[in-house]
Amino acid sequence: MPTSPPSPKPHSAKRDADRWFREQGLPTFVPLRRWFTDLPRRVAPLIAWVAVAAYLFQDGIEVVFDFALDDSSEEAAFVVVIALVLFTLSAGLAWAAYFLVRAVLRRLSMGIGTAVALLLIAACLAFTISYGYSVQPDATVGPVLRTILVLALCILVTGMGGGAMVSWASRLAVRNASAIGHMASIALPVILMLVVFSFFSAEVWQMASALSWGSIALLGLVVAVLAGIVVLRVSASEIDDDAHAPTAQQRTALLLGTPAEGRPLVPGAPGRLRAPQRINILLAMTVAQLVQALFFAGLLAALLIVIGGIAVPTGVVGIWLGPGNAAQPLAVQPLEFFGAKLPLTVNLLKAATLLSVIAALPFVFSAVSEARYRERFFDPIMVDMRRAILVREAVSARPVG
Repeated sequence: MPTSPPSPKPHSAKRDADRWFREQGLPTFVPLRRWFTDLPRRVAPLIAWVAVAAYLFQDGIEVVFDFALDDSSEEAAFVVVIALVLFTLSAGLAWAAYFLVRAVLRRLSMGIGTAVALLLIAACLAFTISYGYSVQPDATVGPVLRTILVLALCILVTGMGGGAMVSWASRLAVRNASAIGHMASIALPVILMLVVFSFFSAEVWQMASALSWGSIALLGLVVAVLAGIVVLRVSASEIDDDAHAPTAQQRTALLLGTPAEGRPLVPGAPGRLRAPQRINILLAMTVAQLVQALFFAGLLAALLIVIGGIAVPTGVVGIWLGPGNAAQPLAVQPLEFFGAKLPLTVNLLKAATLLSVIAALPFVFSAVSEARYRERFFDPIMVDMRRAILVREAVSARPVG
């Protein structure tokens, strides 16, 4: 008779489940007593990131930026470009160190991985302290205290699942970027048709030109709060709705590829979430939905900028704006990049951004209410959260007998 594969050890299964929950953006699903378990292997990648970033960003980058911003430099524009390239490379190297250390430690056994992680942490801390004294030779205990503070913050952030939350947010952004085609085919046509009429309105350009970028950012914050309230309300009702409870076959399908795969199903509806878990799952859904809205707003703004760059000449912008008045002067502002004028205006960027921010609100409303939007933009997020609830039930259930 065929035999089933041996079940994983309890401690290994719990570690896998804890890692899975953190990678789903749900650190509160991990019991509080296990927040700081296996800490050396989990905190070592973040410590390596801090050490590499501190060295790269405090050494050559500052010198290049200072030289680039020096008015006496004849090649300032070229040096600024070089500085931006170096900045990007430095950030890439820091993240490469993070992912490399994490990948190596995950492939080592528990004991060896912990020892290697401790040695790596000690080496990074020693390097950070010695580098601090090399930058400030007259310092007494400043570099040591700063290093201890950084270590404490890294431990706290890692224990609370901060690194996994960053990883989850990165995967979420990539997934939403890959869904731009769906946004363009489903959400954009209707909203773009309404927005374009406003885009060719003189009043919109006057209002956008009169607003500062800070005011537009504040408007975006208000829109994000309103959208978040709607998503929170809908998500809470979806979680509490027993009519959406999955069948036994659906549960089995949802648990495939999770740490709860192959575990016996818990009969009945899932148990009620504790307050921290409920808040965590609602915030995760809200963040996921707002990231989608951000991608949609960015896509819409890019389309409006292209349309405006082709169909709205600078002279027309001047006619629409008019002279303004003494209290609110209006003028066409050419877009400059390191002294070179581009064939775009700041007025165009402001008008496109303003309309895109406002249009993101009906996008969110449609995504959580209308069936064709929900299928693409809201239901996949809800499925991920229901899967997490089922995994929590299966992992925390005690074996019978």
